[in-house]
Amino acid sequence: MTTANKLELHYLFNDDSHTMDAFIRNKCESELLAIINEIQNKLGFDFRLEAEALREGGLREIWKATGKNSGQISIVIAIIALIISIAQMYQSQDDELDVELKKLSIEEKRLSIQKLKQELEQGSPNDKTIEDAAMAINNDFKVITRKSNFYKHLDNYDKVIAVSFNSLSPDNESVYPEQYIPRSDFHKFILNSNELPEEIIENAEIEIVAPVLKEGRYRWKGIYQDELIGFNMTDSDFKDDVLSKRVSFQHGATIQCVLKVTRELDEAGEIVTKGYTVQTVLAKIDGEQVTETSQGKRYKYQKRFTQGQNELFNNHGRNDLL
Repeated sequence: MTTANKLELHYLFNDDSHTMDAFIRNKCESELLAIINEIQNKLGFDFRLEAEALREGGLREIWKATGKNSGQISIVIAIIALIISIAQMYQSQDDELDVELKKLSIEEKRLSIQKLKQELEQGSPNDKTIEDAAMAINNDFKVITRKSNFYKHLDNYDKVIAVSFNSLSPDNESVYPEQYIPRSDFHKFILNSNELPEEIIENAEIEIVAPVLKEGRYRWKGIYQDELIGFNMTDSDFKDDVLSKRVSFQHGATIQCVLKVTRELDEAGEIVTKGYTVQTVLAKIDGEQVTETSQGKRYKYQKRFTQGQNELFNNHGRNDLL
């Protein structure tokens, strides 16, 4: 089988020219190289990437991969071309449970990549293994974000009517089918929001450093998981108890609570915490003394009731099937 050692990036234009805005091109290829670097880190393959002379036909950029293992290089070129052409599976926190993104667990992703490495050692991996590894890497937040940035730059540049990716042999012959993406599909790759679903942490423990002892929209301060954080307190019952001095704080006082964490992706695909909100204080802890709050009791009762209702509904549904 012919091996691929080059990746061709082809910009197709709405005219017969072979020129492109240098700033747009630089931004696009910076994002693409970041994706390639992430793929290389995930696979653990060692290779270098060298730029070859441009070819016309719109504008064709060719990157040549060099390394000791030609089999690895051929596979990684195919995976890169495949990943760049797979539309985003994650769009925003509004997607129901981020179903597509969560189809592959962390363990499943690891196993997909491990299987690819094993088959490479044994000879040539099959297409299914290559696709599974590509899908596993494609669901990485850094890859998702960089890919979104790449297509966003192109979407804002009207001259580009399509982009394609091709795996080439040393003689510049296609080894795998060319991946072609028209402008009309660019939006499928662009994140409509960089916000992630809110994370709700039950039984979170925060050591209180600076409570808010007066009316107003002030942020409390505390230590959560060995980190000093500022947080909003939206438990009105607990705030009233503090303001009326029914609850006081001593050194080392801790609250057990339902904590909401809001997060987003930065431009590099890193998860960044935007803020913390204590929704319900379940208990106040002073040393060995644990004082459960009335709202904490209500919260736990409501949770048990909801779980019971769900179990009853599920059991009823199963009985109907019998």
